[in-house]
Amino acid sequence: MKDKKLTEKQRQFAADNHYVLENFLRYRGLPMDEFYDVVIFRFLKAVQQYDEREDLQKYKFSTIAEYAMCSAVSNYFAKKKRRDEKVEILSLDYQLGNSGMTLGDVIADESVDVCETVCKKFSQSVKKRRLLHRNLYKNVCLNTFEKEAA
Repeated sequence: MKDKKLTEKQRQFAADNHYVLENFLRYRGLPMDEFYDVVIFRFLKAVQQYDEREDLQKYKFSTIAEYAMCSAVSNYFAKKKRRDEKVEILSLDYQLGNSGMTLGDVIADESVDVCETVCKKFSQSVKKRRLLHRNLYKNVCLNTFEKEAA
């Protein structure tokens, strides 16, 4: 189903009932500046559906809108949880093998092949990893992969 623009009547209805969205966020203790974007599109879709579907009009608009916004917030947190579970953060305190040395200990030591160890970790498919300050190592790792592919 393709999203369509609100009619003038729907825009006015949304403006008149915007307090439903504000009350929803306030009641749940969700900061307006952080969660407004999460719920506004579902709120506007609820406005459209409420106007276009007679079967919904037997309920209060606030009920329809709150159900839609609850769904949006739930989806937001589920997506955030999935994303957070897939990421393992590597930092300069990351232990390199059994040596007891950290990535920060050896980063300036040219005799140690830091890229090989880090690139091995990145190539594991179990979890995605994010290296803090990874821009420093990005080109080094890419060069290693390019050499292996050649």
